[in-house]
Amino acid sequence: MTSSASNLIRRGGWFKETAHSEDRYFALESHGQRYRYTAILFLLTAGNPSHFHRLNHDELWFFHDGAPLTIHCIAPNGQYSTVKLGLNLAAGEVPQFRVPRETIFASEVTVPDSFGLVSCVVAPGFHYDDFELFTKDQLHRKYPKLPTVIDRLALDNID
Repeated sequence: MTSSASNLIRRGGWFKETAHSEDRYFALESHGQRYRYTAILFLLTAGNPSHFHRLNHDELWFFHDGAPLTIHCIAPNGQYSTVKLGLNLAAGEVPQFRVPRETIFASEVTVPDSFGLVSCVVAPGFHYDDFELFTKDQLHRKYPKLPTVIDRLALDNID
C-alpha cells in the first residue's frame, strides 16, 4: 500500500481499499450493482476496536503483522464464539478466517500498546448499503447473556 496516514479512513481502526474487481454485477442479496470483490488493509490498535457490525456477504480476514486480533462473532442463531487471528498456530491462532454473512462481529487487539494489521476481502464487494452497525442497547436487548463483550465492543450510539 503506497499511502500516507492521511489517506486512511477511520472506522474503529484505520482502513484503505486496496483492490476491487474490474467489473460489477447485480448482486441479488444486495438488490444492486456490486464489485465481485473488494479488499482492504485494516490497522487496529489496542483500545481502538472494530465495533459490532454485520455484513450481507462473507468477509475473509488475513493476518499480516503485529499482535493477534480477537474476532467476536454472534451467529444468526445467537451462538457466540471467538477466534484468534494470528500466526502462532501452537497457541490456537489462525492466519485467516471467514466471517459468514449475516454474522454480527467485532474485532480487537488485546495486547496493550500494540497493533494488528490484516487484510479483509468481501465478496460480493463491500458497499455501505450492505453494512449495519449496532448500539449497545440493540445488542443488550437481543443478547442479554453477553453484557461484558457488548459493553466493550458496541457503540453507545450511531451518529
